[in-house]
Amino acid sequence: MTSLRAKLGSVAAAAAIAALVLSGCSPAGETAGGGEPLPDEQQNLTFIPAYGWAGSDISAAPLEIGINMAISQTLEALVVLDENSKPQPKLAESWEWVDETTLVFKLREGVEFSDGTPLTAADAKGSIERYIGWEAALKTVLAPIQEIEATDDHTLTIRTSKPTGTLVGVLSLVYIGKGEFSHSDVTIQADNDYWAKPIGTGPFVITEYVANDRFVFERNENYWGEKAKLKTLTMKQVTDVNGKITALSNGEAQVVGDVPYDQVEQVKAMDNVTFTQQSSLSYYFLWFDNKNEFLKDQRVREAMWAALDLKTIQESLFGDTAATMKSFCPVSAFGCLEPTDGMVEYDPEHAKELLADAGYPDGFTVDAIYSTANGAGFANMMQAFISAWQEIGVTVEPRALDPASWLKEFGTVNDDGTHGWDMDVQPNQTITGDADYTIYRLYNCAAARLGYCNEEFDALTTKAQQIADPDERLELYQQAVDIMRADTPAIPLLEINVNVAAASNVKGIVIPPNEFINFSTVYLTD
Repeated sequence: MTSLRAKLGSVAAAAAIAALVLSGCSPAGETAGGGEPLPDEQQNLTFIPAYGWAGSDISAAPLEIGINMAISQTLEALVVLDENSKPQPKLAESWEWVDETTLVFKLREGVEFSDGTPLTAADAKGSIERYIGWEAALKTVLAPIQEIEATDDHTLTIRTSKPTGTLVGVLSLVYIGKGEFSHSDVTIQADNDYWAKPIGTGPFVITEYVANDRFVFERNENYWGEKAKLKTLTMKQVTDVNGKITALSNGEAQVVGDVPYDQVEQVKAMDNVTFTQQSSLSYYFLWFDNKNEFLKDQRVREAMWAALDLKTIQESLFGDTAATMKSFCPVSAFGCLEPTDGMVEYDPEHAKELLADAGYPDGFTVDAIYSTANGAGFANMMQAFISAWQEIGVTVEPRALDPASWLKEFGTVNDDGTHGWDMDVQPNQTITGDADYTIYRLYNCAAARLGYCNEEFDALTTKAQQIADPDERLELYQQAVDIMRADTPAIPLLEINVNVAAASNVKGIVIPPNEFINFSTVYLTD
């Protein structure tokens, strides 16, 4: 078995490589010699992202990649994570743990929302409380927060129920809206009008939002930081892959995310187009409803995994735009370790044996939900899965849903504790660069996300969240990952290499590991 010290070195090296990729690469679209910036009235860019969105209320769906990409242009957080997943100042200029359970933020002075309203600590307090009130995707990682106090206009005090070393990083995911719409004595349902087109402190203002279609932004002329170079930015949701490439080739879009593997060479061959690809913190996974009549048996879940030839699927559908996963989250993130006994190997005959042992020699029928806006190759991947499961006698009925319908169905829990789905396949991110964000947040008993609960696993991951020593944390995460491998609550599928194709007159794009491009640095040249 590889020593933990060696594993720590491997993780650190991976993080260093990611940092070099980010800081050392030329921004997408950067070409020698460049050109003069276009006049301001021509600084209008259309971007087709990799993922769609289920709505514009980021506090209700804080982890959906598409909505994060959009809303992060308008709303800002107290802190941001750098390429090494270390918190850096944003709306907060500093912070300090004054004791083990008291975290104090000092907010920047002079920051205003785009309508001229000053930002205060009350806005931050109300926004964090609204995220907590949803009891949704960030439920477990925000659960340690016991009390939030706006001590004065620029001082925010957070008290936790226990030491929580990862909280500052988690708060990079909480965007701050206006307090008059989100203070603690207003129910979250009453805030829908504001969050449908939120007013923020960021470099862009939302001027139009059409569900399942587009966001339109204009430059925030009163931005407290460096103003955006673009006059307007349109994010257009296009689920048809050929439609995305056509839009790039005819100039309807200047930037396109997630070029599919089978069209990469075509895009690279286009005149005046630059293609950039790099590793990210994004991945695909499959969740089982662990309380489902058939899937509650670990042998069945392992059989479903063993039926999938993930390596061949990755090579044939994704090529070098993805890689098969070696852990339950991307191994470039701290603590995402390989199981001691390795991942489940492709073995359809063993899968049939497991099903027979579980009492299902003739298989069974279940469904699987997924969003139609999940990126290139996703639908073909699902068909490959369905064919593989059919080979072992299991019939899987696919349910392809638009983003809003998928999110609603994903959150449906029946009276008996089962979900509105039997299996769910989706993209995700270990966005803080720390296994705590995936291992603890998703699979802790309190998360109640997929009907999985293991108290030994909970104890290990909770302890890992509370201590700082990296060697000790790796010891705990190794044990936790080994439990997950034995329990098989989910199937880790593919790590995603993010890519972007941009017209060569697009300058200033940098692709961060979380994929949330900051378009305030982007501009167009002649």
